Order: sequence, then C-alpha cells, then structure tokens
Amino acid sequence: MDAKELIRAGRLSEARTRSIEEVKASPADAGKRTLLFQIHCLCGEWDKAERDLDLIAAMDVNREAGAQVYRNLVSAEKERLEVFRNGRRPSFMPSTPPYIETWYAAREKLAGKNIEESAALFSQIDSETGPVSGTLNGKSFTGIKDTDINVSRFLEVFAHERYIWVPFEAVRELSITPPKTLFDLIWAPAVVTTWKGLTLNCFLPVLYAGSFLNEDDHIKLGRITDWENLGGPFDKGMGQHVYEIGEDEVAILEIREIIFNPPVEVKDEKRD
Repeated sequence: MDAKELIRAGRLSEARTRSIEEVKASPADAGKRTLLFQIHCLCGEWDKAERDLDLIAAMDVNREAGAQVYRNLVSAEKERLEVFRNGRRPSFMPSTPPYIETWYAAREKLAGKNIEESAALFSQIDSETGPVSGTLNGKSFTGIKDTDINVSRFLEVFAHERYIWVPFEAVRELSITPPKTLFDLIWAPAVVTTWKGLTLNCFLPVLYAGSFLNEDDHIKLGRITDWENLGGPFDKGMGQHVYEIGEDEVAILEIREIIFNPPVEVKDEKRD
C-alpha cells in the first residue's frame, strides 16, 4: 500500500513512514512532498511541515503563493499550542468579551479540581450572556457550545497567520466549505460574519489542539472524537471538533451553515 492508501485505511503512522520513503525515492515529486507535508501536520511536526513547504515552493516559483497560505496556517497552529501549553491568551474577534476574566477564573478553578466553584463561575457567565440561538443547516436550535470546556464558548479561527477566538454570541453567520481534500480535513475553509459587520474568510482547525499526541491514528486523523473527563460535567476533546447544538452533538465537518439570531439582551433584575 502506498502512503495515500494507508491514510485512507486510517493507518497514519505507517503512512508517515511510507511517505518518507516515497519522497526519498522521488525527491522532485511535488505531489509526494505535499502529502508528506499534510502527514507532518497531522502528526504535529510543524517545523518539518515548514521545511516541506520551503522545498515545495523551491521546486516551482508558481507554488509560492499557495505555500504561503499554509505557512500562515502552520504559524497559527504554533500560536495555538502556545495558548494551550504555555498559558498565552489568544486574540479575540471582534473584541475581548466582557466576561473573559471570569472565564479564566473558572478555568483556573477547574485546573485546581475545584469543580463546584468552577461550575458556579461558568454558570454565572451563561446567566450574564443569555442563550445563543439560530438555525444549523436549516434546523432551528437554542444553545451552542463546544463539547471541550477549554473552548466551550468560542469558535477557534485561523485568520492569516493568527489564532483567534470568536465568541459564539458575536457571530451572525458561519459557513463551512464541504471537505474535498486532505487539507480540508485539517483546516476547514470557512466564512465568519460578526454582528459588528466584519466578514472574515478564514480556516477552522478541524482537530482539537494536541490531538496529534494521542496514540490512536483515527483520533489524529479526526475520524473519531474522544473526551477526557476533567471532573464533573467538564471534558477535554481529542480528535474532530464536536459541538453541542441544541439537543444534538454535531461534528464540525457536518456543519454547512449556521445563521444566528440577534443576541438576547439580558436584563439586570437586581433591585436597589
């Protein structure tokens, strides 16, 4: 079996070995080098992926523009790792949400296994922001969140070389292009429009951050999703992104279009 066949069979580790052999046998074959680049991305080998892009662009000057798109995506992946590994805060679009300090306090409580205190803070955010509703692929829903608590209120977006969180309540429309190539199973082309009128042609990471560290090739390829319980109702996702939309769990690659209803203004019911 060649590298492509091994990927189709869900055998990523073997595909990596075979792809390296194929590139060594045909070093001037841009197609084989491109496949190795994709495999390096699925394995989280970002520096090797960047070298692949440099070699692909060097083969043909006309490939430079395309290579730059993927250099940007690799840069965004590296920034994403800084967020999840080293505590760096992401950029936000269109602006930093007012509840972000409460959000990070809840995350800190969760990391310390203070589950009840964490849950109370997350619930406070929910009560202050109100429900998000709309239509998913034409079907009405109320409530949307990522099943991974680490990004539960946010859409992860790669815009050029930047990694960005977009709060769901800030999104007016989201459309995702159906996957056609292996690239699209790593980064899904999308258009995000916010209520402030900003339209962004971007990519959405199909896989949860760090999925490449899992031993299961099917998780690395995003063919399945698994969750690690962090305590109480809180989970960390591995594999393909899955959202809880209304009463349904929906994988990111099942989404074609979400049209959101205007944000609900939550009234302050406190009395003096």
